[in-house]
Amino acid sequence: MLSKNSNLRGGHIMKNNKWRIFQVIQFILFFGVSLILFFRKFDGSGAENTAEVKLISLAIWLGFYLFLLALEYGIRFLTRIGKK
Repeated sequence: MLSKNSNLRGGHIMKNNKWRIFQVIQFILFFGVSLILFFRKFDGSGAENTAEVKLISLAIWLGFYLFLLALEYGIRFLTRIGKK
């Protein structure tokens, strides 16, 4: 049923599954914080959030999230190149 090489491929699949699980958890956290930022009435300084301020907060949060994703994928890319 399973070939001798299936263990080698199975380890690679497990690493990918861990990576995907981490990415899903990270996206859920990003989405949850985005909802909190969008639906809160007042910011940390006590000022009322207007629609413009909410959009600016979301844009900054999205930029930070994209920066983290770029770092993660860059590191992942470099480690894959190093293994070859």
